[in-house]
Amino acid sequence: MTMETDHERAGLPAALRSGIRAHADSDGDELPAELVTALRRSGLTRRVMSTTYGGADASLPDFTRTLRSVAELSGSTAWLVMVWSQGNLVLPRLSSAARTRILSGPDVPFIAATSAGKGTLSERDGVLRVSGRWDYLSGVCHAQWVLVHCEDEATRRTVGVVLPADAVRIERTWQVMGLAATGSHSGVVDDVSVRREHLYPLDAYDDAAVLTRHDLLPHRMTFALHMAAVCAGMARGALRDVSEILRSSPPDHRRVELGELSGRLMMAEAALDRASAQVWDETAAGDWTETGISGLARTICQTAASVTQGLFGLSGSRANFTSVPIQRRLRDVLAASSHANVGPRRAAALGEALTGQGGVL
Repeated sequence: MTMETDHERAGLPAALRSGIRAHADSDGDELPAELVTALRRSGLTRRVMSTTYGGADASLPDFTRTLRSVAELSGSTAWLVMVWSQGNLVLPRLSSAARTRILSGPDVPFIAATSAGKGTLSERDGVLRVSGRWDYLSGVCHAQWVLVHCEDEATRRTVGVVLPADAVRIERTWQVMGLAATGSHSGVVDDVSVRREHLYPLDAYDDAAVLTRHDLLPHRMTFALHMAAVCAGMARGALRDVSEILRSSPPDHRRVELGELSGRLMMAEAALDRASAQVWDETAAGDWTETGISGLARTICQTAASVTQGLFGLSGSRANFTSVPIQRRLRDVLAASSHANVGPRRAAALGEALTGQGGVL
């Protein structure tokens, strides 16, 4: 069972842990304003950034531990910490002027990002203009900036565009079973002008940017490990909840099942810890490929979902009440584990590599 000292090792102050717990049961489509303020002040979303930009240059193992710890308290909060942190990883790709503008604001900026959707970048009378619609903009309700992909009509290449959040019209499409408070709505942009400095390449960094090892690792691979950490943390929270429920019940077969489910989760967590450490270790990084890591991350997410579903069954009829945390845990982990980056294609790619039909191990 995860103890409070584990939260402390992840760097979660007691006041922040209390704030996350206080709003963990919310099914609204946004985090409460006071929790958002606490997250800004905590610096959690800057941990993977360089110290040059106000970050902590945290390692991959440290950051997956942090995400797992937050997810044990609240799945939606952990998902947003992950997404906003991923947005920060794009900053070294931006021009110096755009990066300075984003980072020089009075508050810690939250950056929502997505590649799901379609946008166009055109130039008319010397002015660049963007139009498009994108889905799954997690955290957009609290973001100051939005990162989207567009097709440049002049070159027919995909480029990234950073937009001020107030240039994006939010369509509140996020009516969902789980991770409701992530507010992963759709965003629409109608013929908005942008500066050239707000474009960025998807495959290169600004020459003046200070890079961390997190920036240089394959994005899909680290994103998959981040997702695995969130799913494992939600399952750990479910295990804690059900252990509390069963503590007041007479001993029966459920103790055996509880122990077996705990063992499965510990194996998944151990795999996550080992993969995170070895991917981060430059001398051992060659032992892993994006195909292998993404396939492993999918398995961890699926194991977390399966464990949580088993725990839901152990908690009996009371689990059907929305006031019992285990139902929310199950809804959240099922939503998280269905993300395309840890979807069936990741397992298929690993299978194809094993059979020599494509990809590499």
